[in-house]
Amino acid sequence: IVKASGASMIQAGVYSGDLLIVDRSITPRNNDIVIASIFGDLTVKKIRKKEKSLFLISANEEYPSIEVKEEMECFIWGVVTYTIHETTSY
Repeated sequence: IVKASGASMIQAGVYSGDLLIVDRSITPRNNDIVIASIFGDLTVKKIRKKEKSLFLISANEEYPSIEVKEEMECFIWGVVTYTIHETTSY
């Protein structure tokens, strides 16, 4: 379980404070939401492979997507399988 922080995935329904259930045994596929480690920092993004390039895509136009370069210290930590939102009372 990982707690989301930030607004880079709001258009995918992942909000800051959400609890993300992550399965590390699943092989990621195109458009899966993943937890990636980039230079030791964890980030939540959609994964997309185009030809020989790999991208980590934000689900918020205000945040840049990341093209994973060979020289980057990056690995996919796991695939998000469920998102738990905090309920609010009105």
